[in-house]
Amino acid sequence: MLKEDEKKGFILVIVAALFWGYMGVPTKNLGDYSFDPCSVSFFRTSIAGIFYFLYCFIKDRTLLKTDKKGILFFIFYGVIAFGATFISYNVAVNYISIALGTMFMFTSQIWVIILSYFIFKEEFTVKKIVSILLTLTGCFMMCKIYDLNNISLNPKGIIYGLLSGFTFALQIIFAKINSNKYNQNTLLAYSFIFASLSLIPFMDIKNTIHIISSSNNIYFILKNIIIIGLLNTVIANGAYVKSVQYIEVGIASIIASLEIVIASIIAYFVFHETLDIVQVIGMILIIVSIIILEVKKETLPKLFKFLT
Repeated sequence: MLKEDEKKGFILVIVAALFWGYMGVPTKNLGDYSFDPCSVSFFRTSIAGIFYFLYCFIKDRTLLKTDKKGILFFIFYGVIAFGATFISYNVAVNYISIALGTMFMFTSQIWVIILSYFIFKEEFTVKKIVSILLTLTGCFMMCKIYDLNNISLNPKGIIYGLLSGFTFALQIIFAKINSNKYNQNTLLAYSFIFASLSLIPFMDIKNTIHIISSSNNIYFILKNIIIIGLLNTVIANGAYVKSVQYIEVGIASIIASLEIVIASIIAYFVFHETLDIVQVIGMILIIVSIIILEVKKETLPKLFKFLT
């Protein structure tokens, strides 16, 4: 059974996955109004940055005090872990399919496991290896990579896709590295602000202003902007970063793959997208991979014997 702190960590990552999984709804709603992806990412990071900044200001203003090294780290963290992830993914899907781009994004788990081994001395356990193999297989099936129509091996798309996975991995790696040095709210307040500033040059600002100023349904637009900023970013990213105070970063990254399961279920019910048998099996594999993380090492051989 999981210890109390481990339970907290599991719950926090599941919360993050739930809200990330729902992100497709406001993203699609804003996309239907022709907002470009970088503008949507700007809404996410700017709202989150303002929220955490105000939270620190109201709760304890000393949280906003930092040194030069802190500012440099927050710039690096915001621009790379958030800004570069959003930008590289958006660029990748311009050259390859969204399915393949999503699959590359989920290679972040591999990067996290490798980096955490060298940085935090987290072991390559049987549970982790089995879980990550099942997770990647599940993602492969859910993204329909087996369908040749979903494969477009453009070199630029592959490079940016892998970059999005690597930078996404850095989000939790660097959060763990500095978890004892900087308060989580301080980290997120400054990092989200710097991330939003890094996204401005990539936005279609004229188009964004035009959509907002000419829309007859500004309430609907603002509602979705707030949802994507507060629910899908403030709560989701905050929970994900905080989870590493209780569990290993490698385990957190594997559990976070529940996002794609939740997103697919929501898309099925909200947007009436199809779910074939292969995708359902992929969902089951991802869920099993997370259950395995709770199974004791000596129980794994018995489990596989039972399944086969």
